[in-house]
Amino acid sequence: MKPTKNRVYCKDSGRPKMLFETENKANTFIKFNSQEIETECGYSPSRSYFCIFCNGWHVTSKTEHINIKSKTEIVLELRKQEKEKRAIEVARNSEIRKTKKEALNKIDELIETLEADSETNQIEILKKAFDELEIAKKIIGSKKREKFVEDKLKGTSKNHFFLASFFSASFF
Repeated sequence: MKPTKNRVYCKDSGRPKMLFETENKANTFIKFNSQEIETECGYSPSRSYFCIFCNGWHVTSKTEHINIKSKTEIVLELRKQEKEKRAIEVARNSEIRKTKKEALNKIDELIETLEADSETNQIEILKKAFDELEIAKKIIGSKKREKFVEDKLKGTSKNHFFLASFFSASFF
């Protein structure tokens, strides 16, 4: 008669199975009960294997050990792949933020140069600053600092009366 004491439902295989704490206990069960089970059912357990989901040992009548991944192993592998994808995405987003920050810092430097410089190079500097702003707008990321720099740049260009009319027609 097949023992029923240590039967549990294994979600990995989707059916009830016998669960043993150690491999030795599973092999001892096979050793002492295989003939009785074979006369009753026509087959008997021949080996034991570790179940990741149940965290214990099951017995099986299948003699060959096929390296088929269990449902649990597949889920764990998918989880690992998702973590790797997420890490790549985080690194990519970090690089994007860094690039945008550099572009906005360059605009800040150009504004400082514009405010400190005489009126000879102001048109070129202002044009470079607006070009950098357009590049920064194309980079995805936080819009808060972008908006701040844009307002500062517009304010700076409007402070220079002869540049304000030139840039309001072409950039605003």
